[in-house]
Amino acid sequence: MATPEIDERFLTAGREYGDALVNLGLEPHALFWAYDNGEQRHILVLVTDFFDFKGPLEISKQLFRAYNASVTPKEIDPFTVRLHSINQSIGEEYRNFAGSDGKFKVWDKNMVRKPLPEEARVESMNIGDITMKPTWTICVRPGKRRTGVDLSRRWERFTRNVDRAAA
Repeated sequence: MATPEIDERFLTAGREYGDALVNLGLEPHALFWAYDNGEQRHILVLVTDFFDFKGPLEISKQLFRAYNASVTPKEIDPFTVRLHSINQSIGEEYRNFAGSDGKFKVWDKNMVRKPLPEEARVESMNIGDITMKPTWTICVRPGKRRTGVDLSRRWERFTRNVDRAAA
């Protein structure tokens, strides 16, 4: 069965959601739409190192507060957002595919990188129980590891900005 396409308004809302997160202080390692084959619905996947720092419950609480304060688009219900850590192997796989634009690196026997022809582009990929498409990617940033001090400072900024919006 073919993966259902996502409505353009959700792609637009996803970009607005990503912008809102960055403005609040949460810079995702990856943010993209995917299709959950088990639930048979589209989900918004957020890969962040805040996952390990504060846990998914605390992140979800802040995302709900931002949603209720109308800081994030109403088209994206917080129950639609799936959280992952950049430190999970699946989170790293998600980020790698989301950032690949459907193109993968290929090396010859001498470990020299070879370009792939345009027709070799991957249109979709199943990782776990979700289907991803390069055209559904909203943002990907390098997987640079942040220190605990930096994470703490950024988390405080994020929660302070959500508090201001919710007030």
